[in-house]
Amino acid sequence: MELIYKIKKPETIVNFLHENNVPLKIIEMEDGKHKVFVNHNLKLLKDTVKKGDHLHVFILNEDRDNLVVPEKMDLEIAYEDDYILVVNKPSNIQIMVTKAHPHGTLANGLQQYYIENNILSQIHFVNRLDKESSGLMIIAKNRFIKFLLSSKTEGEIQREYYCIIDGILDLKRSCIDLPIGRQENTIKREVQMSGEECSTSYQVVKEFGHYTLVKIISETGKAHQIRVHFSHFSYPVVGDDLYNNNRYKVDQMLLFSYRVSFQHPINDLVVDLSLEIPEAFEKFMKENGAK
Repeated sequence: MELIYKIKKPETIVNFLHENNVPLKIIEMEDGKHKVFVNHNLKLLKDTVKKGDHLHVFILNEDRDNLVVPEKMDLEIAYEDDYILVVNKPSNIQIMVTKAHPHGTLANGLQQYYIENNILSQIHFVNRLDKESSGLMIIAKNRFIKFLLSSKTEGEIQREYYCIIDGILDLKRSCIDLPIGRQENTIKREVQMSGEECSTSYQVVKEFGHYTLVKIISETGKAHQIRVHFSHFSYPVVGDDLYNNNRYKVDQMLLFSYRVSFQHPINDLVVDLSLEIPEAFEKFMKENGAK
């Protein structure tokens, strides 16, 4: 993989690499020298760069994971460049291959896409979504890119969701700040005082019938977090078979990651992506009296 940086200030190459968290061990070697170029000229690490220069750093590619079987899948790609891929994950699909789910996962579809497009990398998910959830997922095309994105502090990668919950909230804008832990011998989570700290900030978008369309403004990204926080107060997500005992005429859980925003780890530009609310949401709202 070729990393291309636009230099903002004069300094040595080795200092620039250190400041940008690029380990020397991941840089390709050629004739005993690191493959580092300034404006297409091979340079030594002790050489200097000046403002406006373009620094090209070639880092090692990865072997694809041969445990992930490639499978043809219609991927809805929201964004792609040499370093990052963002896809709209459908509902009711696992993201990772496991012993229980060796096929039909998002990873299987991405593996086929990587092969077809000569992307030499394993599959690195930066954010996660439950099987039942849908929406935007960030995938890094190299372990180093995932490291840079995963190193961002809370809030530097913004994720926003829409969900339809069963009930009318008293507080139209608030933050649920309760720890969550795993129930013993089950995949379910619950509010536990000994659990991991979690916060879910939300605001009501629309109320209709006995339901509410809610926008999740921010969350700490723990497994099942949004689902558990709302169900804890008896406002479960519509279509959530795990935390909602009610059944509806829907074939998916109505929780959707509609927006992600982050600063690109290589070119420093802001990537801000959002999707329209899904048809399943619109259909459910119309059928239940929303105007």
